[in-house]
Amino acid sequence: MLLLPAMHAIAQERTVTGSVTAQDDGTPLAGVNIKVRNANIGTQTDGNGAYSIKAGGDTTVLVFSYIGFVTQEIKVGSRSKLDVTLAEDTRQLGEVVVTALGIKREEKSIGFGAQKLDGGELSNVREANLVHSLSGKLAGVQVAGNTGSMGGSAKINIRGINTIYGNNNPLFVVDGMPMENRNTNSLEQQRGAGGYDFGNSIQDLNPADVENVTVLKGAAATALYGSRGANGVIVVTTKKGGKSAKPNLSYSFGYNIDKVYKLPRYQNKYGGGFAFQKLYYNQNPEAFPADRKGSYDDNDGRGPYDLLPEYATDESWGPKFEGQLYRPYWSWDKDHGNPDFGKVVPWEAQPNNIRSFFETGGTFNHNIALDGATDKGSYRISYSNFDQKFILPNSKLVRHNASINASYQAIKNLTISGSGNFVTHSAKGRPGTGYGDDGGNVMVQFTQWGQRQVDFNKMKEYELPDGTQLTWNRSSWFNPTPRFSNNPYWVRHKNYETDGRTRVFGNLGASYQLAQGLTAEVKYMTDTYFETQEERVAIGSQYTSQYWLSKYSHLENNFQGLLSYNKSFTKDFSWNANVGVNRMTRSGSTHISKTVDGLSSNVFSLEASIGRPDITDLKTKKRINSVFGSSSLGYKDMLFLDLGARNDWSSTLPVKNNSYFYPSGSISWIASSLIDANWLNFLKLRAALAQVGNDTDPYNVTLAYLLYQPFGTYSRVAVPNTLPNPDLKPEITSEYEFGTEFKVFNNRLGLNLSYYNRRTRNQIIPLSRSAATGATYKYVNAGLLENKGIELSLNASPVSTEQFKWDITLNWAKNNNKIVRLTADQKTMVLANASFAVQLEAREGESFGSIVGYDFMYNDKGQKVVNEEGIYLRSDDQKVLGSVLPSFTGGVINAFRYKGFNLSVLIDFQKGGSFFSTTQMFGRETGILEETATGSIREDGIIAEGVKEDGTPNDVVISARDHYSSNGNGGYNINSIDVIDASYIYLREINLGYSLPAEWVSKTPFSKVRVSLTGRNLWLIKSNSKHVDPTAITNSISNWQGLEGGALPSVRSMGVNVSFGF
Repeated sequence: MLLLPAMHAIAQERTVTGSVTAQDDGTPLAGVNIKVRNANIGTQTDGNGAYSIKAGGDTTVLVFSYIGFVTQEIKVGSRSKLDVTLAEDTRQLGEVVVTALGIKREEKSIGFGAQKLDGGELSNVREANLVHSLSGKLAGVQVAGNTGSMGGSAKINIRGINTIYGNNNPLFVVDGMPMENRNTNSLEQQRGAGGYDFGNSIQDLNPADVENVTVLKGAAATALYGSRGANGVIVVTTKKGGKSAKPNLSYSFGYNIDKVYKLPRYQNKYGGGFAFQKLYYNQNPEAFPADRKGSYDDNDGRGPYDLLPEYATDESWGPKFEGQLYRPYWSWDKDHGNPDFGKVVPWEAQPNNIRSFFETGGTFNHNIALDGATDKGSYRISYSNFDQKFILPNSKLVRHNASINASYQAIKNLTISGSGNFVTHSAKGRPGTGYGDDGGNVMVQFTQWGQRQVDFNKMKEYELPDGTQLTWNRSSWFNPTPRFSNNPYWVRHKNYETDGRTRVFGNLGASYQLAQGLTAEVKYMTDTYFETQEERVAIGSQYTSQYWLSKYSHLENNFQGLLSYNKSFTKDFSWNANVGVNRMTRSGSTHISKTVDGLSSNVFSLEASIGRPDITDLKTKKRINSVFGSSSLGYKDMLFLDLGARNDWSSTLPVKNNSYFYPSGSISWIASSLIDANWLNFLKLRAALAQVGNDTDPYNVTLAYLLYQPFGTYSRVAVPNTLPNPDLKPEITSEYEFGTEFKVFNNRLGLNLSYYNRRTRNQIIPLSRSAATGATYKYVNAGLLENKGIELSLNASPVSTEQFKWDITLNWAKNNNKIVRLTADQKTMVLANASFAVQLEAREGESFGSIVGYDFMYNDKGQKVVNEEGIYLRSDDQKVLGSVLPSFTGGVINAFRYKGFNLSVLIDFQKGGSFFSTTQMFGRETGILEETATGSIREDGIIAEGVKEDGTPNDVVISARDHYSSNGNGGYNINSIDVIDASYIYLREINLGYSLPAEWVSKTPFSKVRVSLTGRNLWLIKSNSKHVDPTAITNSISNWQGLEGGALPSVRSMGVNVSFGF
């Protein structure tokens, strides 16, 4: 009798087997969790989706759960075989986010602002720098760049400017690994004074490898990342192994056509110089061909002559285009073997000459990936190639990305995972930017200093048979030496730059389950690259021939240990906690060398330097040791309390101040769980409070002498211009935020709203001091910077049927920035000087990035005042003319789905913000831009709008040239004229895709096929900037923005993408 209960239990227990597949395509799902409800029995599916589990009696319920799929609970009954299909849970996918340290959390449980973006939104319309693809798609995330700069920089600000002098860019974290996002552009280049934009290094990340991006915005969200997370964190999760034991092979191909889009508006009525010159045959017979003695003869006894423009004058205040015959710049140089010697052509407009200089570019994208899974692990291998022929002559950018991602359960409870990435890129012929002395930016001579009659087809012949440069801006008819400007084709083919970077990054980790809910993890992460840059100025150029060689290296290693605990104590309470340590070690080197006094030959090498080459070598090292921990307590799956803490010890701060603590806390309440309303699907209220710190760069606390070029055999050392401070403290940022999220009407309408207030004290800034002390600046802790604002993300589905769906997403953010305090003695800090006018300043009481310069003189009635000569009077003192920071930013995404078709349209916008335009200032002064030839102002003159000093209306006529000149009413004199509102509305992106029906694809070797048409930077709908694209004036990721020195044209791209699954 005693055996009966045991025999009964054995009879009740049996093995249930089966398989689990995806409902949409029947793919076997590996790693599905299967548990017996209310029992400590569970298993997972193997690589073929198969499982086997011990089950009890007929009332046993099995729970099938898998991330991204709807959980199913199925009563076993009398069955011993049970096959299950799981449907994708798109709602759940949207609610799982990756938070600090790579921890996945349900969105409802977090009490801080975070926003997620699917990786497809980055790869659908692929940019050379993937950061550009974030524009308008995330609330509170401002992206600025320049599409005309071939792989150039893309700057990101999250919730405004936090530090006056330091780095304001967010931290990028890829699969838990911090990624370097360095920018090596020169200081001159950053202030708009010329140089190359080599881009920021995060563009090495391959968009085709990205699964999703989560942006952690607030201090509470980023505190666990330490000082590097002070400006927000962009968490990138890459694609991992597949769901099936059967290997899945995919291939995608894309081709984009790139065309120049926004160019300045040029006048086409008047040519170069100021007036024609007459060259008489009788005085210079050698200047004429044998069969012609001149085009004109005034019968004044001086004989025949040819008309010559003023070649050496790089302005366009010359004669009106009336078809006069003249000698172009290329009709001389008989002794140089010029076959065009003596030719004359009509004096006429070349309305498309600038646009014709730019070529049709083309960009190829290829990606091939292989992934799969077994019951023990998964893998993914990927290779991508990006090959761009840019719109400028002799320009090209090529990038190769190879990656591997894998995980494997070595033994029970032990999983080993890792990833490796290898990236190479090479560029040739990046465009010069800004207003530089080396003439690398051809837009300066096109728009600021040039002549409107130049035929660009002839300019392609940029050198004479003997190698002498042939340029429109020759010194005189008998001297071909360039006066101010090189031939732009000479610039592109002779004075080009090259650069390349090789990068390796990855991680290797092991995770061991010590007990139920308790896991220990160790991880090693590394990121290293080597970069080389070369710049050239050839012999025969307008500038002294020169060669630059720059080399950069970077190595960062992170060692991290993490202990995680996740436990549900009762039906009501859940708790997860993490405690860990991290050691970050970073080292870098910079080597910059250039020739001196010119080149001895056109062999671009330091050995060709006539003088002793100028060499700069810098090496830096930095270490941060950290401990951190977090705790999350949940109650009834509706109330969540998070607490976090981290302490860093930084080697760049003095020992007595090198420790700084980051506390954080947040609370999230799912109020909808207590509200019984059919129309309300979800309502969350949240609040967060946190403090984060920020350290400084190496060697700002100890004196490091500078080694200069030797004087003869004697070494030269000097104290740096900015003195270190052994008492520096870390910058400290404190923030609180409140927010709400709700979804109503069967999830047809949703809102995510945040308010934040952030204050950063102990700003690390270089304070000006008397030069008599031996240095002009010293690093100090001072100042208080405040950011407060609102972020809004609104989602709606106006139409949703089985066959057709229309979704709208609005992202909008407004940030108010204010410099509350600088120092007791200094209320203004100059950040940068523009090339010729205005300064970028930090001023107490103003927002960051004040553009400061001279304004009009106004009378008591607010009227502009002119002097007796009809020229505007300017203000006695410099004033704040604008701020580089916008009032608000945002974007609207309309997405349509009909059967196999998908259409998405992105419009992004900005209200407010300003920039100073050197292009407009000099383009007007030199008579090149459209407004300098409006109507008959060149013949009749202009009366400037305003009043005389006695208050009577101005009636003094001045010439158009005087009106626009530096000494007249031009922006060089009255700076506010060329401070331009940066507001815009842009049709940024369109993507139209079609997935071929399964019945069509089944007849091919493929498992799926998708074709899409894409467009990027399609239409600048609204702008207050007449001559430059306000979204294409950023050329670095530094704080020095709003100083446009020579805007490159924006680029419009249209193309096709095709993807295949095998």
